[in-house]
Amino acid sequence: MKNNTEKAGGPGIVKETRKNEHKAGTAQTGRRTPRHWRSWPRRVCAGGLLTALAAGIFAGMPMHPASVSAAREAGVPGSRGVLRYEEAVADAADLQEIHAYITEKKNAAAGTLLQLGTKFWQGPEGIVCDRNPDSGPGDADVTQLGWPMILQAVTDSQKVPEGLKVLNPEAALHIEGVGEATDCYVTAVADNISRGKAAWADGQLLLGNGADNDRAYEKGRGDGGRGEVPDLFYPLFGVGEVVAAVRHVHAGAPAQTEGRSGCYQNSLHVHREIFVCGAELYKTDVDWRPNPDEPEGGSWHGGGYTCGNHGGLFESPGTCRHEDIVETATWSHDLVCGLDGAVYANIRLSGTDTEYTDEAVRLEAVLEEGSEFGRLSWKSEDRLVWTDAGGSVLGTGPELTVQSPGTYYCSIDVNNTDIDNRTAAVGVRINGLILKRHN
Repeated sequence: MKNNTEKAGGPGIVKETRKNEHKAGTAQTGRRTPRHWRSWPRRVCAGGLLTALAAGIFAGMPMHPASVSAAREAGVPGSRGVLRYEEAVADAADLQEIHAYITEKKNAAAGTLLQLGTKFWQGPEGIVCDRNPDSGPGDADVTQLGWPMILQAVTDSQKVPEGLKVLNPEAALHIEGVGEATDCYVTAVADNISRGKAAWADGQLLLGNGADNDRAYEKGRGDGGRGEVPDLFYPLFGVGEVVAAVRHVHAGAPAQTEGRSGCYQNSLHVHREIFVCGAELYKTDVDWRPNPDEPEGGSWHGGGYTCGNHGGLFESPGTCRHEDIVETATWSHDLVCGLDGAVYANIRLSGTDTEYTDEAVRLEAVLEEGSEFGRLSWKSEDRLVWTDAGGSVLGTGPELTVQSPGTYYCSIDVNNTDIDNRTAAVGVRINGLILKRHN
């Protein structure tokens, strides 16, 4: 179209002038107005209407017979005449361009769905979509997809396919007589995904927290600690080897009495020392001490020698010969048993799980003789006694069969009190599981 506002004399004349130009061009020549007259910005302004018209045409919407006549062949759009609205004019080329654009985007949407795992199948009643990962590639021509099918496929692309079976462990091992599937898959939640992993489900981003793994781990630890094994498995037991030495410990204790107490010989020793004063004697002064009772009315005192530490009176000078006697008593406790560090015996415990399907393990005890083995005093012929952690007797002799994990004790049954240890402990654990056979 061409803007003739200046020639026509104003806006009121513009519309009419364009109308006349269009009539003249159509009636006289049978051709539409030259293409360069149609301004592209004006065509863009009417893009929404043209798109709607194109969609209406391709969907079979009736148009005014005087304006457009569409070809009846499916998928081959065609038109004659022109469509005019305000300042926009569209012809068959425009509609074909719109049709090509829509077809391109529709095929692109179908290709994206194929990348997301959607398959399209040609069914007896039309094309159907499928998201089962176990099915093969689709056989439908995706260029023939309609928008309703594409919209349905987009909606289903974020959903878990219904009825998708989950294989159970027994089926994976191909055991005859065991069902091939159990429950169906359902949409995951954050608890179902490992910590640090993420996934999209039903249009939502799920950040895994590993809660399911944590719960399964704690349950497994608890079940294993209690010896609980699922019915469809046999436990595989493991037992480590343990060696406990039975050594001599000294009996009795040092005593403050002469003679032997247990392994000790007690002796008292008295040590005597004499200390002589040896201080120099000094001479005392002479003085008269009156005393009316004495014949001479008194007497002279002093003039002799004495010790400043111990006193005394000596006639001549010298040193003090006073003696102090000190006695110290000490006890000695000598080991006289001759068994210091002696080993009476070694208790060696082990276990074997030779029959993996009997849910049991055989514990074995070997009594290895030490250098002083002959000094042990046995209470009975059953030299070895097996007990559990609670002290209950489980059996006697060199072997014991158990059927659950835990700690088991084996003791030597002796009268001796001069031993440091009479018991060895061995742990039974579950190292793994083996699937039971189904008859």
